Amino acid sequence: MADFRQFRNIFFVVLFFNLCYFLKIYRNNKIQNEILNFRHSYYNYYNDDQISIGYLKEEDSLPEEQELLQLLHKVKRNENNTYWLANATMEYPSIMLNALDFLPPPENEPQYITWYNNPKLYYEPRLTLAVYLDELKHQLKLHNPGNSKTKDHMIKLPFSWSDWVDLTMLNNEIMKPIGLRNNCEWLQKEANKRTRFPDFCKDLVDLSDKEIDEIGLSRDQLPGFIVKSSPMNKAPHMEVMLQGKSYLYTQQENPLTLVFLTSNGTYEAQLTQKREKLLQTDLFHRFLKRRKIDCKQAHGVVPVEFNPQSEFRKLLHAIPPRPLDPKDDLHGISKIVSNKGDRNILRQLNLDPSTFHYTQQNVEQQIASYETRLSKIEKVITDELNYDLNVLETNRLTRHELNHYRGLKYANSFSVDVEPTYYKLATLKKNQYNLDSGWHYEWRFFNGAMRYLKDETWSYEQMEVREQIILDRLLRNWFKFAEAKGIVSWIAHGPLLSWYWDGLMFPFDIDIDLQMPSSELNRLAANYNMTLVIEDLNEGYGKYLIDCSTFIHHRNVAGRDNHIDARFIDVDTGTYIDITGMGLNDEKPPPQYDNYINEKTEANESVELYMDRRKHWLNYEKINPLRYSMLGGVPVFVPNDIMSMLNHEYPRGTKSHYYDGYYYVPLLRLWLQESKILTAFKPEQYEAVTDEARQENILELIKNLRHEDAFQLLTSNNDK
Repeated sequence: MADFRQFRNIFFVVLFFNLCYFLKIYRNNKIQNEILNFRHSYYNYYNDDQISIGYLKEEDSLPEEQELLQLLHKVKRNENNTYWLANATMEYPSIMLNALDFLPPPENEPQYITWYNNPKLYYEPRLTLAVYLDELKHQLKLHNPGNSKTKDHMIKLPFSWSDWVDLTMLNNEIMKPIGLRNNCEWLQKEANKRTRFPDFCKDLVDLSDKEIDEIGLSRDQLPGFIVKSSPMNKAPHMEVMLQGKSYLYTQQENPLTLVFLTSNGTYEAQLTQKREKLLQTDLFHRFLKRRKIDCKQAHGVVPVEFNPQSEFRKLLHAIPPRPLDPKDDLHGISKIVSNKGDRNILRQLNLDPSTFHYTQQNVEQQIASYETRLSKIEKVITDELNYDLNVLETNRLTRHELNHYRGLKYANSFSVDVEPTYYKLATLKKNQYNLDSGWHYEWRFFNGAMRYLKDETWSYEQMEVREQIILDRLLRNWFKFAEAKGIVSWIAHGPLLSWYWDGLMFPFDIDIDLQMPSSELNRLAANYNMTLVIEDLNEGYGKYLIDCSTFIHHRNVAGRDNHIDARFIDVDTGTYIDITGMGLNDEKPPPQYDNYINEKTEANESVELYMDRRKHWLNYEKINPLRYSMLGGVPVFVPNDIMSMLNHEYPRGTKSHYYDGYYYVPLLRLWLQESKILTAFKPEQYEAVTDEARQENILELIKNLRHEDAFQLLTSNNDK
């Protein structure tokens, strides 16, 4: 079996040496020198056409840099798809389906079962995306050809989670007779302890007709257990998956907005709040009609291709994507992220201290503003003498604003000591096959642990590669969305430490942490909470939910839980990015900031000292200015005083070259597993009586690694 992780390592290390080679060429450039004074701080571009490589015979000797560059081109050529991780081409972008399988049965054959009248759940993301993109294009052409933000409310689409997330695991229950479907007790029979929330679930047989109507589905379409909240105990893999899928299917509210990402902006559509499966609407019929496909008299097979990438290209051709509105670009992000090939642009972002000043006073002001608008609306609709259409139009609340207002009011009704827990996790019982505790998955979207051996076709190494790919796409799509909407955030904690070492994500890290100013957090919630973000379809078919906690308006430490303010959730896996807001608060700063406070006070200057709800403290000068850089090829922002932040949070993190079976190889600037490194040495060079002595021997060997040894290390791990 090919060594998948080694392929990736070869790809990234050669990219690094490629970068170093060109930095050397341009070292006399004044701006470049300024950039290089701050290690890793800026985004630099080098095009393939700048590189000239003569392809020599294997026996010919090459300078070290040329050898590495030739290896890079070998990866780029990727003959026989050997380096498949370097191949970003989607293998199956489209699917051919029989249209008759998705339409109502013929009137003379009512007993005929299609996906239209089948109680089972059907999931095919290519069908969903293709149909939605086609409908979006036609609605935009009809109602908003300029893709103006002021006309967003005119673009409306139906929604059901079952079309966007794979819930077909519930089919095993749905296809049983109602009386034989498993119930809530079965769902918890293998849990580690009795749940503290006995009302988390209700048996289908006990639901009233009114409760069925509120769900919006028929009784025969439902599983035997209707999960209403997380039980918050540990259970086996399958049961935890079923809990989340039942909740998502029957209880989870729809997103408010769909946002499609592109390389030059976005497309948006508003989503109705009624649960409507795609096939129960007329979207599918319209898709066929626009292609002049008439199925009324058809029999057998009517093949139709569903290709989201093709529909995406048609949309791009018909309607321009919406660029970042200057009114939303409060911090001047567009100046930094545009013209990425221009090395004369100093790519740093200066934030005003006021962006960290989100306080209870701001909360009260926003509530008052919303209620003033609502009272004006109430007056004109309850008093015919004061009716004024202009007042209605001026003061109406968008659904995002209404959601934000309700969140402000709800959060304001709790003190930080008693606020209820917002985020729940997919907590799992561990065993020999499952090494994952579930702490890094949002319970509603949990679709199987990353480190769970599902069957013999998977290895732990393959699962680690998959995990890294998913995390990379999470990071990439968050920052692409943030750039498109002018939202400021920066990498923090583990990702920042991994950036310090080699500009890549740690191969052993399993989460991503971001921070943002507290006022930006509020802006994110006000404008984009409950937004489903769709990946640029030329890059993939990923789907990500922005879910902001109701309690972001509290900036002091919560009595329990609620340390995270927002999450960017991969709805296909349940993995997520943790987002926390930094800002003013009423907590007592740690002693390490006593000198800072005294100096600011003596100088009669404002004490700009901020905290997130996880008790991480930073002063303004450590954050500002933010610098534009890259993490694993993803454009990101990093804070200003990185070393003091990392040395405080990870006292040994910036010094230790070993962690959990991985060694840092300075010559390659990569963290590699021990098994990969030892191929370059003989056992007698590192074996020792104790594990500590053995580890020290390996570290010493790595320290003295020669260039030819490093090249051999890169090329010697391919399993033939």
